[in-house]
Amino acid sequence: MGYALIDIPKSRLPDIKHLWEKLNQIHLLDSVYFKDHYQTFTFEMRIESFIKIDDENIKISTIVNDDEIYGYCVSAISNAKGEIESLYVSDEIRKSGYGKILVQSHIDWMKQNNCGKIAVTVSYGHDSAMGFYHKMGFYERLIEMEYKL
Repeated sequence: MGYALIDIPKSRLPDIKHLWEKLNQIHLLDSVYFKDHYQTFTFEMRIESFIKIDDENIKISTIVNDDEIYGYCVSAISNAKGEIESLYVSDEIRKSGYGKILVQSHIDWMKQNNCGKIAVTVSYGHDSAMGFYHKMGFYERLIEMEYKL
């Protein structure tokens, strides 16, 4: 067959759990100040907010080959602001253009839905993602700092 971009409904979010857990491990390793967050952060906690979003305001795309998922992107729209919420591409296909395909399809979707702002949040320390997002047209505007309890 070959790799294909396939959108899935929220009911299939558990299909990406294994990939999200790999992403969370990368964040744990990369985190400078909040390793404790990633150690206790679960997939179920992460998707809690996704489940509450109206279906027309969330897009979940996967990269699939032979019924196996190799990458995903989750984006949401709220008050004319679009945000890439989560993105992961497996090592096997990373640097093959699939991350760009996922993100571009989500940017296009947000533009079609009249988003006046499109954003992505990158965890501090996850420097490997910065160059990718710069190439996709995202740039630092604000830096949010969080008080460590």
